[in-house]
Amino acid sequence: YWFIGEIIFIIFFLSFIFFNLRQKTKNRTTNIPETSKEKIKYFITYLFRIVGFGLSVFFVLSIIITIERSFLSIITETAPTPSQVNIPADLGFEVQEITFESEDGITLSGWFTPPQNNATIILLHGYGGNRTGMIWHAQQLTQHGYGVLMYDERASGESTGEYRSYGWEDTQDVKAAIQFLTSQNANENIGALGCSIGASIAVYSTALYPQIDAAWGDGNSSVRAQDLSTPKNIFMAFIIGSNYLLDWMYTIKLNIDAPAPLSDVIQEIEPRPLMLVGGGIEHPIMGSEADLFTLRFYELAGSNAQVWVIPQATHCDGPFVIPDEYSKRMIQFFDEAFNITR
Repeated sequence: YWFIGEIIFIIFFLSFIFFNLRQKTKNRTTNIPETSKEKIKYFITYLFRIVGFGLSVFFVLSIIITIERSFLSIITETAPTPSQVNIPADLGFEVQEITFESEDGITLSGWFTPPQNNATIILLHGYGGNRTGMIWHAQQLTQHGYGVLMYDERASGESTGEYRSYGWEDTQDVKAAIQFLTSQNANENIGALGCSIGASIAVYSTALYPQIDAAWGDGNSSVRAQDLSTPKNIFMAFIIGSNYLLDWMYTIKLNIDAPAPLSDVIQEIEPRPLMLVGGGIEHPIMGSEADLFTLRFYELAGSNAQVWVIPQATHCDGPFVIPDEYSKRMIQFFDEAFNITR
């Protein structure tokens, strides 16, 4: 219904502009030049006025819609997304149903499988989902002896919380996950792996917490507007502008200071291994995910970083388009990070 409301608003806005413009020109007497030279000059001037007016209307509408869309995003992207999580019959590995608390009192619900090779991977799902979004990754890892800790992010799935924070406050939950693994004597080798916002949380947390020994981020997005690349067209300029507005709105909604951009902290991961994965399929306006985020973060990270652009992928769909190669690379990355031989 929100989109319909936008269309109605645009129609009323343009009708109002047209009506007022018509009223102003209705009573205006215009002397049409008689000579050809004066007529050409008149029509060129008139044409420039029409173009200028159209551009002005477009600019004003764009600003209004940008503000309106940002306001809508704040409402929808911070709202909790609770869901019931059941253990699938075909999960393929044993899990313990566990809960642990973050330092601000949020209770996080998840599954834990102890490691067989002294290495455990914290799995972080995409925004608005729950731990089941990382089952495929968990299956590949546990088949090769890795332990996994997969939990519902704050205000998602079965975890508590009044609002989601687009990853801004989720790093403290990863800290709580590390403390949980320590209590289970499963902290000898810890890795972090995430998809989409989960990837941003995984990489950002690795920069903050030296207890994480390696990170795999698939589909990293921006944490702050400064993480976005220089705009290549006017549409991207509006998108980046709206992200600066969103950052300001988030600070008000969440009542916290904005974290540093991921682009400012990613180099803190060095010398620990880091893999950045991105889709290579082009979007007509924004370009590919790899161009927009992955390659930018790779250039800012240290020599420890690796990058993998999957040409036939869009966003976090590598496990579906090339499952065998994805699994092989993922296991090989963590095996090398933890000096595991097979």
